[in-house]
Amino acid sequence: MTHPDRTHLVLIPSYNPGPGVQATVRAAREPSTPVWVVVDGRTAGSTEMLQARAAAGRGLKVMVQPVNQGKGAAV
Repeated sequence: MTHPDRTHLVLIPSYNPGPGVQATVRAAREPSTPVWVVVDGRTAGSTEMLQARAAAGRGLKVMVQPVNQGKGAAV
């Protein structure tokens, strides 16, 4: 069994990624690394999918900025 990493995480700044973000999150979680997704303004509907996935399991955190502030602000 793989244990969650306690020293690293994957940070994904996201702006309207669509359903493709699900595959990205799944791949990032493979080695049991915590994944944080920052949704930088949302209009594509992917936010709800990400929030449902975060609520269903551990290791995924979703933060939502109400308006697009750019990649630098998301990071």
